[in-house]
Amino acid sequence: MALHGWMAGDKKGSMKTGIVLRGVDLSGVDLSGLYLMNAILSRADLSEAKLSSAYLFGAYLCRTNLRGADLSWADLREADMEGANLYDAKLHGADLRKANLQEVDMRGADLREADLRDTQLMGTDLRGADLRDARVTPESLGQVASLMSAFLPDGSRGEG
Repeated sequence: MALHGWMAGDKKGSMKTGIVLRGVDLSGVDLSGLYLMNAILSRADLSEAKLSSAYLFGAYLCRTNLRGADLSWADLREADMEGANLYDAKLHGADLRKANLQEVDMRGADLREADLRDTQLMGTDLRGADLRDARVTPESLGQVASLMSAFLPDGSRGEG
């Protein structure tokens, strides 16, 4: 299922800002490149969804299931994703600056080249995640629950 071509005003491939899709099942749906600024997608099922290059600035994604979703190169600045499931998600090159990723399951996530500056990571599980070449402050990494077996920005492996 693909949602390409949705219209919001005169913008092809976009939705209105602030759209509410709370609790919906969009698992496996192709939402690549869509404009979803300030969208409310809390408790939605977006597992295996394709959201590459999507604009999700300020989106509310608390407790959303994004397991295995492709968010490569997505703009998630200032998104609230507290308690979300991002297990095995693809976030290569994603912009997560100032996002709330507290208590998020990011085990096995691909965060290569992602921008995590000023991101809240308190209690986040990054076991087995790939953070090579990611931009993240040591202070943020110090807040995570676990970095066991994760590839760190400098290419070393996390221990705990």
